[in-house]
Amino acid sequence: MLLHQALRLTLDPARPDVVATVGGGGKSTTAFRLAAEVAATGRRAVVAPSTRIAAFQTAWAPAFLEIDGAELPWQELERLLATHGYCLLGGPVAGDRRLGLEAAQIDELAARAAELGIAAITVEADGSKMRPVKAPAAHEPVLPASTTLLAPVVGLDAAGRPIDARTVHRPELVRAVLGLAGDAPANLTPAMLARLLCDPAGGAKGLQPAMRLLPLLNKADSPLHLAFGRLTAALLARAGQPALLTSVGADNPVPVAERWGPVAVIVLAAGGSRRMGRPKQLEVVDGEAMVVRAARTALASNAGPVMVVTGAEADAVAALLGARMPAVDVIHNPRWASGQATSMQAALQALPASVEAAILMPVDQPYLDGLLLRRLVQAWRAGADLATPAIDGTLRGAPALFDRRFWPELMAVTGDVGGRPVLAAHRDTCVAVPANPAWLRDIDTPDDL
Repeated sequence: MLLHQALRLTLDPARPDVVATVGGGGKSTTAFRLAAEVAATGRRAVVAPSTRIAAFQTAWAPAFLEIDGAELPWQELERLLATHGYCLLGGPVAGDRRLGLEAAQIDELAARAAELGIAAITVEADGSKMRPVKAPAAHEPVLPASTTLLAPVVGLDAAGRPIDARTVHRPELVRAVLGLAGDAPANLTPAMLARLLCDPAGGAKGLQPAMRLLPLLNKADSPLHLAFGRLTAALLARAGQPALLTSVGADNPVPVAERWGPVAVIVLAAGGSRRMGRPKQLEVVDGEAMVVRAARTALASNAGPVMVVTGAEADAVAALLGARMPAVDVIHNPRWASGQATSMQAALQALPASVEAAILMPVDQPYLDGLLLRRLVQAWRAGADLATPAIDGTLRGAPALFDRRFWPELMAVTGDVGGRPVLAAHRDTCVAVPANPAWLRDIDTPDDL
């Protein structure tokens, strides 16, 4: 995955993405890499640090424009963007460093983005003395008011290493954020990194309601670093926080190794069972009602929240799940008779904003294995925005995973169908996940049962 895709940037100059990177272990590389990606799409971007950067970093961009004073040189900026697609803005040299821009200057740049055609502004908003982990001082970070995405970064080369000055910038502040007393020896764990990234005194310092928070676990470039990053990302996802595992070096064509976040499983159990002639949600298969089996399978995916949508026989289904599956969220679709699309849409509208993708799962596949759901989730983590089972190379429509970017299309579906129209419209980009044919056996009629 590319950074701008995994970060869900809109790339619209009318409402530009202003991405502030903080922390350690790859902030600068991320800011420059992201701007280069945006320019490669044919759009314009600006790298505008609000903190000091190394003087040699001016060579990282195709063009550099020095800002010496409060007024931005708009005509020269327009010329550089027209020529190169993106450029770096910075202040005068002070020692071996270059001064950053004032936050107000970056806000002015964002306000004039539509006029200049700037789709994204990347802002390195604090320093880390080249350490992979840090906690911000009182004066940090310098976040423009126009910031839309706050991306705290840590380097996974800190995995398991001591919290000391060789690994951590301001170890005493990191210890304070983590609640570690004194100077007792302590090594960085996944739980510590997860907490540091999202703490209001750590990576989330300065976060405002209008900003998104998306941590980057960088340097996922070895089996050890990747394993440590996955443990950290899993803890964040469990708490409802998305994260990216990245390796943003300039020589890496795929900077995002994996994306993590809550993935919901929606069990569609609202139908009237016309062909069955009786409520198939309540039909017993191998000693268990199908709706209970479906909920149990969904929970076995360990993906995120599980939601069951009821319609016909709502009271009986809700009572059964309440007694057997208290961890499952049950919502009722009063419009269930209008078609399956209404149940799908009722569930999508009820999901928490933190959910990154959803699996639509029918109630009438009692032999579905949780392994298939986990494969769908893994496909999403690897970059698939649509994923569905395949039997001998033939795609099947359910269960299917839909990334959040396809939810507006799902909300426009009508009739007694779920996500099939969206899958059909994007068949060429749908990722096939191998499945056992027995898992996908439907129960529609008494003969099927």
